[in-house]
Amino acid sequence: MWRFAALFAGTLFVAAAFALGSSTEAEAQTGSGQAVVDEARGYIGAPYSYAGADAAYGISCSAFTQEVFGKFGVALPIDPAGQFGYGVPSDGQAGDLVFFDEGGFGISHVGIATGHGTVIHASDYYGQVIESPIEFIPGYAGAQAVV
Repeated sequence: MWRFAALFAGTLFVAAAFALGSSTEAEAQTGSGQAVVDEARGYIGAPYSYAGADAAYGISCSAFTQEVFGKFGVALPIDPAGQFGYGVPSDGQAGDLVFFDEGGFGISHVGIATGHGTVIHASDYYGQVIESPIEFIPGYAGAQAVV
């Protein structure tokens, strides 16, 4: 009886793995957004610079997202508006790009959603990379999934 149960359970496992592709693919799909968030949190406290592209000396919002996603093999455009056209629209899950039209003139700011109502972004207001509630940033314009 035990052998039959083990064989049956093994068949269900194989069928489930086949339906999902492979267990490592399924883990990668569900874990990649959190990996992006974890990487982004490593930049918290890095200084902000409007045209900066180096986290040690100052980084802009879009250079920050470009650098974080670059670690995962994703080559994003350098400006927030260009990044807004990259990926697929989403509802702002962990690791998704989130965009803002802060002044009413088009996409002006980008950050990385944590999946818990906060965004990690290079803030000109605070002068550094921070994690803040998404509603503290004016002009939410949408989110894009890129991983």
